Amino acid sequence: MKKIIVVLVAFYLTKSFSQEAVIKFETNGKQELNRLDNPFQNFIGEWTLQDDKWIQNWGSTTDTLTIPKHHTISSQVNTKNSLFSIIDGPKPNGHIFWSYNPVTKEVNHLSSFGELRVGVGAGSISERGDVRLKISFEGEHKNTYRVYSYKWITEDKYHMKSVQFGLDDSPTGLFYEGTFVRLAKQEKTTLRNQIEEVLAILDNKALTVDQQLKVYDDSIVHMAPGSKVNLGKEALRIHLKEQRKYGSAEMRHKIIEIETFENLVLMRGQVIGTYYPKNENPPITFRTKNLFVFSSKEGGLKIKKVIYNSSPNE
Repeated sequence: MKKIIVVLVAFYLTKSFSQEAVIKFETNGKQELNRLDNPFQNFIGEWTLQDDKWIQNWGSTTDTLTIPKHHTISSQVNTKNSLFSIIDGPKPNGHIFWSYNPVTKEVNHLSSFGELRVGVGAGSISERGDVRLKISFEGEHKNTYRVYSYKWITEDKYHMKSVQFGLDDSPTGLFYEGTFVRLAKQEKTTLRNQIEEVLAILDNKALTVDQQLKVYDDSIVHMAPGSKVNLGKEALRIHLKEQRKYGSAEMRHKIIEIETFENLVLMRGQVIGTYYPKNENPPITFRTKNLFVFSSKEGGLKIKKVIYNSSPNE
């Protein structure tokens, strides 16, 4: 059992935001697979306030504030039912942890901001990813609670509003709200890590065909040596299950180069592996060249097109 390590590294550099986050933990090759099954997957990524605009009422007047350099980084931890968010920028900074119970369909919330503002609560998440929570806070009147609503506007934008309620379950008039927009990820290292997570799923022979299919786009075009072109997930499902009837393969995908084109990512690579027939025939080593086209959806990658070409050992 490998030790789980969570590391936050904050650098104050000449960049738009003060924090860079590195959250590392052991996922046993299931990071991308967990993300695809995570009910909070839309929130995974980096976020800032749209137009730096924040609206609030803390008891007397409603104010519209400008809050520059708000920076939220959200990541799943090492399960598909988690979301950990680190909030940086003007004080108070803090963090939020959400845990989803797949049996009760309930979202549990824990948060801590500044020295005192600790929040505990629970709520629900809709099929489209909207979250509604009822939370009590240390530092606010003991007979009050807040209802938080996170509503998606687009896949890269959501609105959050917090409304305080009193003992009689009526709004007290206190609230705050803002719209958050996703920060584009353009760093090669981040993109390479995302691709490696997808390829690790293809290489993991312990996964079922249906688990591996989650990294493919619905309109996948799959071209393998000596096989017909597989158009769509259902055709690919049949092809992959047919392959497993006759044997299994141990293989490793390797990235050679990556290029990006707006919402598409092109990757040239190779696969080296060994095929083990179920009959008494000896194992067969193989090497292929490949070309992948990934589409970028909701902050993640899906394989849209792939062609494999047999090549001699070099």
